[in-house]
Amino acid sequence: MKNQFFYTRKEPIQDTDPVEYKEYTDSINLNKVIRSVQMNDDSIVVLLDDMHERVTEVPNINPKTNKVIGTKKKVDVYQTEAYLYGEDIERFKNLTNIENNG
Repeated sequence: MKNQFFYTRKEPIQDTDPVEYKEYTDSINLNKVIRSVQMNDDSIVVLLDDMHERVTEVPNINPKTNKVIGTKKKVDVYQTEAYLYGEDIERFKNLTNIENNG
């Protein structure tokens, strides 16, 4: 697929001192990019046009007694955010720059 942009995501490994990271290769569909935002820490957040809902079961607590009386469904809305760093930023800019790609 030519519309996929592959980048590196780093996740901290638990219980390591100093903190160590495991690297993963993720991708985003460039046709779904709606915005990118330069952050203060030399990273870029890429927002995708993929709003979606996730339904989870959460405890239903009686406000008078503060006791769990069952469960209820909670609906949250999510949007994919991809965080880019270093070389991935330059590759992303080169791929998405209209002046360079004509």
